[in-house]
Parts: sequence; structure tokens; C-alpha cells
Amino acid sequence: MIRLPDLLAGSLIAAGPGYMPERASSVAEGVDQVFALLFWMSAFFLVVIIGLTVLFVIRYRARASRPGPEASPDHSTKLEIFWTAIPLLLVFVIFAASTKVYLAMTELEPGANPQRVQVTARKWSWWFDHAGGKGSKELHVLVGRPVELVLASTDVVHSLYVPQFRLKQDAVPGRFTRMVFTPTVPGTYPILCTEYCGTNHSTMSAVAVVHPDQASFDAWAAEGKGGEESLLQVGVRVFEEKGCSACHSVDGSPGVGPSIKGIWGKDEKLTDGKIAKVDENYIRESIVTPGAKIVAGFDDMMPPVPLDDREIQGIVAYIQSLKEGP
Repeated sequence: MIRLPDLLAGSLIAAGPGYMPERASSVAEGVDQVFALLFWMSAFFLVVIIGLTVLFVIRYRARASRPGPEASPDHSTKLEIFWTAIPLLLVFVIFAASTKVYLAMTELEPGANPQRVQVTARKWSWWFDHAGGKGSKELHVLVGRPVELVLASTDVVHSLYVPQFRLKQDAVPGRFTRMVFTPTVPGTYPILCTEYCGTNHSTMSAVAVVHPDQASFDAWAAEGKGGEESLLQVGVRVFEEKGCSACHSVDGSPGVGPSIKGIWGKDEKLTDGKIAKVDENYIRESIVTPGAKIVAGFDDMMPPVPLDDREIQGIVAYIQSLKEGP
């Protein structure tokens, strides 16, 4: 329960039981600051509006000495500019504050070496494929190391939400979404789905485990792996089973199609002169609608390949594993 004395003392955004959840990520404080800005801005105008309403009710009430309304102007350009400019200014302030926080959730710092985790959402469970091939129903990350979550859904829209991280991102069928953060406090935190996804939506939960050191994380990673293939294993298998190797080499040598070695994260020049960055959504589009973007120097010959979302994730993981350099 939030108490008025705590609101007046400005402790609404303080970490601790009974108020906002504990802050456990690099973006949590920024989110709380935006929340506080909106809260106190709303509270200020609530007081102003109620105060003026009470004042006007008393000042302009009907009484014997004042049988009719007082004369008043029907137009004031200065007043209209005033009440238009102030809300517009406040919108820009809110936009600037929230955009700064949003960029912190979506853009990695230059030179960052993030722990990359592929998140698969399905009715009604989460699956996390960690770097190194460890799959789990739990998200495992390391305190102080940047994390990049890449989300996909195999059926309907889901939404991953970790209250202590102040992070929420939709997992959308047919595309990849992502968010980045750095865990700051070791512990175990609940993961919820906050997009209604059907009958058992309320049971679609998991946990995020933030390990205090590398040794703890390595000990978990060395434990027996889950029953599912790792994404990399899926990608290698699909690449061979679907005959991709007939046109796309993995050693950089030319073929009917571009080699997939070293292309991850790079810019590809297309036949129409445009540039496309090789990321998850580019790879998905190249598989599902290969004629949409043709790399310069190659012909539009590839047919659509019928893969499910996890198989596409596997191809993405395989291409990432062939990235050149460290």
C-alpha cells in the first residue's frame, strides 16, 4: 500500500517492499524517473484543476446580490496561446525523458560484449537459448554484463515482463524483437507474460536468475542441458536438411548465392542500390520472401523455404556462429 506521507516525502520511487519493486537493472532508475515525472505532473494539475473548480464554484455561485452572470470576454488570443504552449512544452519534456530511457533499452553501448539470449514464447511457456548452447525454462544472466534478449513467438503475441528490471517487450509472430539491459543486483526475479494469450495466460511465467559471478554462471552452464536441441544444433541440421549448402557456402567461397560466412551484422549492398544490415529480421525475410532483397551480383533464384520460427532462429544462430573475428 502506498501511503500519502511517503508520496509527499518523494519515496514513491524508492526501492523496497510496499512501493516500487526493487531496482535490479541498468534501466530501472530511468524508468522510475519517467514514472515519477508523469505522476507529479499529473498530481500538480489535479490540484490546480480541483482548486480552480472550488474557487469558481464559490466565486461565481448564484446569490441574491448577483442575479445573473458577469460579463466576460468571448476570445483571448494570449490565453489560447498560453494554454496551448504549456501542454506542448510538457509533451516535449516527456518525449525527451522517455526517449532517453527507451534508447537505453534498445541500444547497446559502443564496444559492449553482450550475453545474447534467444527467447522463444509459445502457449504457454518461455524458452531461453543461452550463448554456448544451453537451453532452459529459466533466464540466466551475469551481474554487471550487458544482456541482449532477442524474442520470437511461435503462435500469438506474448509479452515478456520483469518488474525488477522495469523491462517489457512483446514477442510477435513473424518477426524478431529485442531489448538490452545490464543486471545490477544478483538474485532470482519473476518473469511474467503481460499480453493476454489465451486460456492459460496467467500460468505463463518463468524466472530470471542473475548470477553474482562468472564461476556461478559457468557452474550452471555445465549442468545437464535441457531435452531440446540448442539453436545452433537446429540451425546446422536445417541448413543441411533443406539443401541450403548447395547454394550458400560456409567458408566464404562464392556460390549460386552469397556465402553466409562473416555476414552477420554487416551491411549488404542490394541490386537496387540500397543497403541492408544483416540481422534477425533480414535473415527471416530472406528465408520467407527471398525475392524481397537481392544481394548485388546475384540473381533472384531462391524459392521460399517453409521453416517454423524455431528453425529460423536456428539458422540465425548458425549464421552468428560463422561471424568473422572475435
